[in-house]
Amino acid sequence: MPSYFTILSATLPVFMIMGVGFLFHVRGWLSEETELGMMKLGLNLLIPCLILSLIPGNPALEKLSSAGWAIGLGFGLTVVGMSVALLVAYCFGMRQGGGLRTFLISSGIQNYGFLPLPILVELFPDNSGPAGLVFVHGVGVEMAMWTVGLAILTGKAGFRSVVNGPFIAVVVALTLNYTGLYEFIPGVLETVMDMLGRCAIPMSILMIGATMGSFFNRSIFHDAFRVSAVSVGVRLGLLAIVLLSMAKFAPISPDLSRLLVVQAAMPAAIFPIVLARLFGGQTQVAIQVVLATSAVSLVTAPLVIAWGLAWVNP
Repeated sequence: MPSYFTILSATLPVFMIMGVGFLFHVRGWLSEETELGMMKLGLNLLIPCLILSLIPGNPALEKLSSAGWAIGLGFGLTVVGMSVALLVAYCFGMRQGGGLRTFLISSGIQNYGFLPLPILVELFPDNSGPAGLVFVHGVGVEMAMWTVGLAILTGKAGFRSVVNGPFIAVVVALTLNYTGLYEFIPGVLETVMDMLGRCAIPMSILMIGATMGSFFNRSIFHDAFRVSAVSVGVRLGLLAIVLLSMAKFAPISPDLSRLLVVQAAMPAAIFPIVLARLFGGQTQVAIQVVLATSAVSLVTAPLVIAWGLAWVNP
């Protein structure tokens, strides 16, 4: 299994690139138009190309059940995460009107895409299986986010929002994979998709940092200690244990187990900040959760991944 320092060297660059994106935004070196354009480019072109280069022919997705487990666990563990967050939040006096709903979706959803992906690529350079499962697993997470998560915020589900560029790319990629049609894709087209897909990872991490910077202001420090402490306990404590337990005891493939171990170490996802802003949640609570869990996971992620990989795959 990779050593602590190997894992640290894989995780640290990810957080450093986030920091660069954060700095460029708060210093005004990235305009809103540039950021919006980069996000659209990533969502509609680069990320689909990355998905189409990772999934077809991936040995981790040889069986249809592998995709089913990845999507099902993505959905189920996200719902469990929000449920655990609800129980803990009530114990610490959070109620509706005080940021409870925003706290649930923020703490219940880990950063499931572009933080774990480069770590998996770095840790398993000769095994594309765990990285290939990232976006399939992410379909389940997004289904939970746009149904259960949005229902928590608004009382309504928005399943149609799941159908975006990456979702369509996953469907197409899985179809190509299980029909064998990917073998007929011209080599030059595979090269183009691979080249574009490689751009998606650093750019998306940079945009995560820039997004955090765009919502950073003094108002986020209101009641920050309680929210931050509870979110760290939920996201990086209790839910990490849940994910590691599933990785150890669920009847799943070794590659999916490795993915869950890395997911267990991840901080809260960025997108609930946007959801809170769009659908009447308390944005400052979501920002507090993201900033606190991101800062702490910089230290804890290598430890959790190193221990988790050794425990799950002795």
